[in-house]
Amino acid sequence: MCIKRCLEECVVEAEIDKTVLNKNSPYYLENNGTTNYDGYVSIYGNMKNRDSIKLKLYKTSYKHRHAKKKGLSKLDCYCEKILLDKFHHIYELAEKMKSDKKGLKRHFYIKYGTGLIFIFLIPALGFIFPILFGFKKPGTGIFDYCVKDEHETNQDNCKRIYKWHDYKHIIEGMGTFSYIFFSISGIILSLIFIYILIKVIKYERLKAGIGKINRKEYIDFCKKVFKNEEY
Repeated sequence: MCIKRCLEECVVEAEIDKTVLNKNSPYYLENNGTTNYDGYVSIYGNMKNRDSIKLKLYKTSYKHRHAKKKGLSKLDCYCEKILLDKFHHIYELAEKMKSDKKGLKRHFYIKYGTGLIFIFLIPALGFIFPILFGFKKPGTGIFDYCVKDEHETNQDNCKRIYKWHDYKHIIEGMGTFSYIFFSISGIILSLIFIYILIKVIKYERLKAGIGKINRKEYIDFCKKVFKNEEY
């Protein structure tokens, strides 16, 4: 009888430990959308708990998630970690420098401004060729050159400074490359910008302790984030 009672107590303790471990898992919050603090603390205290715990658990589970991913999902997980760490650093810095907004802006411009400006100016390199050699017609740019076939043998009627008939195909090839470079780099940077915005929304959602939400709720949440409203 005594042995049976001891076994029952061990089973109950094991179930309690299992429940506690599951609730402390980084995925418990993600699957349930809430924390296990709701019934014990005030609303404000609960928000503070969700603010700190959900984001912290998601960040600490990075190695586990990264190990399970493959291919592009693995790369996405890696890039996401870098971005979330950067966002969190900026958020903590903003909290510390609330009273010194000018200093915060200066720090941000020095650390991130130059790099961001350089990256988003990359597509502008595609304008170098049109500026030098012309946009629509050859010779309408800075270099006043001629590539007309009729002026190749009879140059007396040509008023252009440079007679670059021998380089006609090279110039046309450079123009094609310039157009392709501008188009591809513009598309890539647009996708990167959209990707960063998505991760900003995810960071704010984790920081707010919000789990899985439907599309309408997601759109409403995005609006509040961009308008800097409370959520």
